[in-house]
Amino acid sequence: MPVSDSGQLLRTQIDAAKVFYALLVTSVLLFWLNQNSISLYCQQKYHDSCELPLLGQSPWWRLGGNLSEALGDARSAFVDSLARQVQLAQAAEVVPVLLPPPMPVVSVHIDAPPKPAPAKPPAPAPAKPLKVAAASLPAAVAAKPSAAQQVVSLAEGDAVFMVGDSLMQGVAPHLANTLRKRYRISSVNLSKQSTGLAYPGFFNWPQTVANTLKSQPNIRLMVVFLGPNDPWDMPQGKGKPFLRFKSPEWETLYRQRIDSILEQARNHGVQVIWVGPPNMQQARLSSAMAYLSGLYQSQTQLYGGHYVSANAVLGYKADEFSYTLQDSRGKRVKTRFDDGVHFTITGQKLIAEQVLALIAFPGLTVTGH
Repeated sequence: MPVSDSGQLLRTQIDAAKVFYALLVTSVLLFWLNQNSISLYCQQKYHDSCELPLLGQSPWWRLGGNLSEALGDARSAFVDSLARQVQLAQAAEVVPVLLPPPMPVVSVHIDAPPKPAPAKPPAPAPAKPLKVAAASLPAAVAAKPSAAQQVVSLAEGDAVFMVGDSLMQGVAPHLANTLRKRYRISSVNLSKQSTGLAYPGFFNWPQTVANTLKSQPNIRLMVVFLGPNDPWDMPQGKGKPFLRFKSPEWETLYRQRIDSILEQARNHGVQVIWVGPPNMQQARLSSAMAYLSGLYQSQTQLYGGHYVSANAVLGYKADEFSYTLQDSRGKRVKTRFDDGVHFTITGQKLIAEQVLALIAFPGLTVTGH
């Protein structure tokens, strides 16, 4: 082989080694800085800590995750500071209005006319059914809600806060549209798929609820609907073993997170309707939902909120499951998707209708159909 060809091959191999080395160093650096995000994804996906043996316990290795969190906190603080500066600048641009001098006061004695009899306050406006064909509704839901069913009330200017996972994501639009179009009630919909209370590192609902209720004081009702993402072993902190699902320690921690949400609602004078998840097609998941529903119900009632199970809306008894529901004409209508977890549009509307049936709107005029 000529010397020139041998030298060219050597240079090519050296260049390839440099590229490989650069890629390796970059990959390790990215993994080092994003170890917390990767760990959270692993927990959410595989319900395991996925920490590397020995390396995961090294303070030098954990420094990368801590550094990344510090940079994230600094970025959030900087963005918040900019937002406050903009608000102050906008407030400073307000031009003061000069009022004319007050007119002299002249005393004139006029006999007061007799006071008219007080008018009777208008009767509370009940929630009207959503646009679901009457034939698609079971008799219990199709019937007009009575005042005895209404457990919370909303007034003009109030807002409804919707909390939950993909179950709520399907129900929330129907509920929000009806509130806005018929009663001019606004909504705050923060529902997010793959979320729950078991993995706050992935998404922290108690903290999100606290921040939202603090920043939006017009919220007067919170509707919660979640559960299917939570029946797994739960992390309790870095370097600590996972808590086994349904163990006393797991239940204690999970109840505390439910209480945190309900406590925030009580502190802000917000009413709560907690919707319990229905039975699922898979027996193991369905049993887990029944267990979680018991926790939701006991804690919600302890804090004076209202609990309603989606099972009753879908016509399930005990541990039954069905993809369809028999309507008032005896016809079967589909209410669940083929995954055995989520709802069809008909199922979503039925649950939204049940929530609306629990709300009274005293003094509000219905503006839609």
